[in-house]
Amino acid sequence: MQQGKRYENADMPHVTVIGAGIVGACAARAAQLSGADVTIIDRNPPGSGCSFGNAGVISTLVSTVQPPGPRMLKQIRRLLFSKDSPARIPVTRIPELAPWLLACAVRCTEKDQRATAVAMASLLKESTTSYDKLVMGTRAERLMRRNGSMGYFRTEEIFEKDRWRRDLARELGAEMIELDRHEIRQMEPSITDNVARATLFPTAYSTPDPGGFVQAIIDVVVENGGSFRLADVTGFKTAGGRVTHAATSKGEVPVDQVVIASGAYSGDVLRHMGVWVKLNTERGFHIELPEVETALKRPGMHYEHAYGIQQMNGGLRIAGAVEFGGLGRAKNMDMCDLLWKTGKTVLRETEELDAPKIKRWSGFRPTMPDFRPVLGATPGIVNCWLAFGHQHLGLTLAARSGLAIADLILGRDPGVDLSPFRADRF
Repeated sequence: MQQGKRYENADMPHVTVIGAGIVGACAARAAQLSGADVTIIDRNPPGSGCSFGNAGVISTLVSTVQPPGPRMLKQIRRLLFSKDSPARIPVTRIPELAPWLLACAVRCTEKDQRATAVAMASLLKESTTSYDKLVMGTRAERLMRRNGSMGYFRTEEIFEKDRWRRDLARELGAEMIELDRHEIRQMEPSITDNVARATLFPTAYSTPDPGGFVQAIIDVVVENGGSFRLADVTGFKTAGGRVTHAATSKGEVPVDQVVIASGAYSGDVLRHMGVWVKLNTERGFHIELPEVETALKRPGMHYEHAYGIQQMNGGLRIAGAVEFGGLGRAKNMDMCDLLWKTGKTVLRETEELDAPKIKRWSGFRPTMPDFRPVLGATPGIVNCWLAFGHQHLGLTLAARSGLAIADLILGRDPGVDLSPFRADRF
């Protein structure tokens, strides 16, 4: 595994992080805690992209089992043609998406799915404790909750069909408690009778303000000597297999060590260096009801309809639904209507609610064909490090990813085998 050179305390590197989402923020904070000077560059304000729009859950080992697998292949017809599918592939985009879709389909085997689960578990086992290391005692900690999360199932039949996933997650160390209707109501009185079973994940964390959480981490970085530049990265200068400068819309920036954590735009950034990765984007959605206050104590995930639901600081949020189609596809906000149609039935406060005020949001999630992130060195460039492609687990894996990248930069053992996440695995 490629690592950076070992630095003495008097000769720490300057780390330039391209991307001010949650992964970039955590990479910057981890590098700073290791003694490095840090600069963060993004063309948008911190936490304003995909990191703003998620469901606010910092998951644990329960998320080890990722979508590519035999069961996903059986859902292709629904993905292409069903208007009620929480994930869609526009037929008109299939030619453009074909290389990515083929790479994904090839990995839809039980063997590959298990290998991905094992690899993801190596990161997820420290997802929450990594946040403790980065934000403990800072203003960002005030936006972090440590009271678990829930997984909801509409029927007993759906609950049993999903047992294979829970069994594999348990085998890999996940902690969960299965609940019946009565136990659900005791823990979450807002949940309606449209939920038959649930699973409690007691060790999960969450945040009621994902965008504010990112901003708070970057504020901590800046308050401790780091800097943030609002600029667009337009290219790089390289020499001798090293990045020497980043060209930006506000001038050239010298580079010592650089981290690419630009989410869905990471592929575009890397192409400036002549590096290609098989990264695709999922357009994700959420709706937020600013005037709705519920009694929800923790976030929940509805497994059948694939959305997360949480009482945020800004109102009730229902986040989920994806549409594959690349960065250039126009918004299809019909998915927000689907979120409301299926999400309102879960809560007593919304079940009979008609025509509430709804804020609609859409953004891009970065996804590799095997649903594993890209973490580690850049092929052919010794001082460029990669941290992107976390799909639906960006908030969950950001702190662990940031700590691993900081270790690599400083020539230390990251404590995890990163070979399953290398950039050139396709």
